[in-house]
Amino acid sequence: MKSGDHDRVAEELRSIAKKSTLQREHNAQLLGRILRLQGNIQVCCRVRPMKESELADKMKVVVEPLSETEVGCFDTRTQVWKSFAFDKVWGPDMMQSEIYHDVEPLALSVVDGYNACIFAYGQTGSGKTFTMEGSSANNLYGISPRTIQKIFYLLNLRAIKHQNDAIEEIDVETNLPQKPAFEFSINVGMLEIYNDEVYDLLKDVDQQALHAVSKASQSLQIRHSEDGRVEVPGLTKESVNSLSDVLQLLERGNSNRSTASTSMNEHSSRSHMVLRVEVSITVGGNPATTGNLFLVDLAGSERVRKSNVEGKEMKEAQHINKSLSALGDVMEALDRKASHIPFRNSKLTYLLQDCLGGNSKTMMVVACCPTDNSFDETLCALQFATRVRRINLGSAQRNVTSKNLEETIKALTSDLKMKAKAKEKAEQQTIHLKRENERIQERLSKSQEQRTHNQDDSKAIAVLRKSSTEMSARWQKEKSMREEAATNLENSKKELRSIQNQITKLNREKENLVSKLDSTENLLYNSSQELRKAKDDAAASKVRARRAEITRNSVKVTTPRPKTRERATPPLPSSSKSETLEVKKEVMQTKKEVLSLLQQHEPSKVKDIGRLMERWKGNEAKLLEKIEARYEGGTVNDDDEMSVVSHAGRSRNELALLRHQARMKRKNLGGD
Repeated sequence: MKSGDHDRVAEELRSIAKKSTLQREHNAQLLGRILRLQGNIQVCCRVRPMKESELADKMKVVVEPLSETEVGCFDTRTQVWKSFAFDKVWGPDMMQSEIYHDVEPLALSVVDGYNACIFAYGQTGSGKTFTMEGSSANNLYGISPRTIQKIFYLLNLRAIKHQNDAIEEIDVETNLPQKPAFEFSINVGMLEIYNDEVYDLLKDVDQQALHAVSKASQSLQIRHSEDGRVEVPGLTKESVNSLSDVLQLLERGNSNRSTASTSMNEHSSRSHMVLRVEVSITVGGNPATTGNLFLVDLAGSERVRKSNVEGKEMKEAQHINKSLSALGDVMEALDRKASHIPFRNSKLTYLLQDCLGGNSKTMMVVACCPTDNSFDETLCALQFATRVRRINLGSAQRNVTSKNLEETIKALTSDLKMKAKAKEKAEQQTIHLKRENERIQERLSKSQEQRTHNQDDSKAIAVLRKSSTEMSARWQKEKSMREEAATNLENSKKELRSIQNQITKLNREKENLVSKLDSTENLLYNSSQELRKAKDDAAASKVRARRAEITRNSVKVTTPRPKTRERATPPLPSSSKSETLEVKKEVMQTKKEVLSLLQQHEPSKVKDIGRLMERWKGNEAKLLEKIEARYEGGTVNDDDEMSVVSHAGRSRNELALLRHQARMKRKNLGGD
């Protein structure tokens, strides 16, 4: 951008700023006229931001500005939003200077000779004192310092303008200004209402001594003056010439004010504070025009069970709640236009009688806590403020005194004409403002709809984002589970291959053992055949030897006659023959029993009965015993190759292995 463009933009910005200032002053004048015509109490609402401790405790926000003139309150029990309409709504992000701009027209009407009152209402800890007084740090001054500063500015500006006009109208003959001199003075008084007693905060007494002495010697009384105004005789009024003088007085007065720490507010105000600013203007020898500005910082309403106060603090809380209740009764009576207004039920309402009685422009600032733990108190404050907004006090009158009735009539006539013109112009302006208001409301409605739509979209996006996060977490979990399962599967496969290799190796070893076992069985079978043959030969030799011995013995015993000896020997063959028949009979019986067992338990071996009987020839009884032990679960002698356990239902390989183990055991025993 070129330098010429910069200059042009700067000039346009200065022009826009100047137009904005003029428009704001014009709007302030229009607002003042409308307020004079309406006579209603202006009600504004301020929602303070969340404290760090509330954010740390994760408290929920239940109060939010819905627009510039509407605030919403969310009922957590019914889950329903309740809206309240006010003349102005300030959100948590509003600066102190922005708030003052909305209050400025009403507060500065005291320069024109009107009475004005601004009072802050709300529970303890809602930000009333900060709104009214603010803080000197970072230029966070509240309504009171900014208003007094602007009063000084306007009065000095008028004095300079009056002086310039007087110079322009100098009498040529006398060389003196024709316009009278413009003079003004500002007096500030500061008091508190503590336990329904009025105390002077600017008196040179420290705060402890202020409430320690008797009421009769320190508390002030409220009286009506001759002209019917409410006055506090004996109240200290300090003349001020600058903002610094006012700030010193505020600091002095606040040091004497009663405060205490409660569970709801660390610096809770225990009294109502009223700052009275009296502006007096004198032009020449004319009577003074006086305007009074009341800046009221009410003590916070609180519940004893929530603030956990006792003793002195409990008494203070009771008086605070009583005076606020009296203020509510006055507002209710004004709302229903009762014939009797109970101003004197409390020192607070008695002192504010002029402000609430109709001869004043009045504004109420209701301060709200946004947290859910203060919902009940906030709801009560908003309902009370809504009721106050309906009250019509009538038009405020200027405080002008005339020397005589004629001047009064002239002033009233002139004022009436001015008001008629102002009314006509104001009506035109009102029509224009109504149209403008309709357009603004339409734009606000569209903006609200768009905001609602955006909120719905934001909620939908938040839900989708949450769902996406959950699905991502679930997918990551499933992925890790699958990876773990794949790892376990791979390990299982490796273990399975290892086991299969071991099984293959064992099967090979088993086949080798079975092969060795078969060869050993064949060897044993051949050995047993040879042994049996040797036994048979030995038995035959024994039989022959026995027969020979018997023959020899029989030869010795018999007589020498040969014929007789030959006839006596034949019985031996007959006896041997009978024994052979008995043996055959037993062998046949044993064969039947063995055949029966084979048919019952192992039919496939019935065809081998002949070979089996041939193998066990001479030991048929032992064969039967082994067969019974094998199929019927019986036992045989320890030297039997099948005497270890029952062999019923086992495979050939298992039986062969068992027989081999039995032989090895017997062999080891024989070696020992």
